[in-house]
Amino acid sequence: MRSIRLSFLLFLFFLPSLTSALQVQIGITRPFVYIQIGNGQFGVFGLFGPPIGQVNEVTFAFPAGVLPGDGTPIVGTPEIPIAVLGYRGGRRARFTVTMNSSVPLVNGNGDPLPFNEISWTTRDGDIAGGTFNQGGAQTLFSMNIAHPRGRGVIDYMTFRYDNDTVYPAGNYTGRVVYTIAQL
Repeated sequence: MRSIRLSFLLFLFFLPSLTSALQVQIGITRPFVYIQIGNGQFGVFGLFGPPIGQVNEVTFAFPAGVLPGDGTPIVGTPEIPIAVLGYRGGRRARFTVTMNSSVPLVNGNGDPLPFNEISWTTRDGDIAGGTFNQGGAQTLFSMNIAHPRGRGVIDYMTFRYDNDTVYPAGNYTGRVVYTIAQL
């Protein structure tokens, strides 16, 4: 048993000389941007995001007594987190998050429901509320970074369906694509 312990201790003693070629640099010099929309693994991975391709769904269920097209807004569930982070890397930087809602929601028969029927509010107000404009590059959020540190915002979006028009019955599905870019 002693020879095993001694061998292990000798291995550890010589280990630093074996790894002297390893070099680690910790210093971010180039700007970067990060965005995470949706629950996914948000609480587990923090700013590493959910698995690629994961999409959160928001459901709008009509409460009892509310009729299609009667003007009673329908609040969607669940609330969706959004995280935006940018680092300027020694320069002044501007980061912008845009949304593409140009493709309408459709039901199984192909009937469209335009995204401008859906709006959102945010819990903390760090990101402004609004309504989808059915465009390809609607601005959701912009931030300027003029100091040497990064800047980030985390907020939570709640979506609302206006319910002011009668659409053909069906389960409508669609997708909004969010993009972040440094300008």
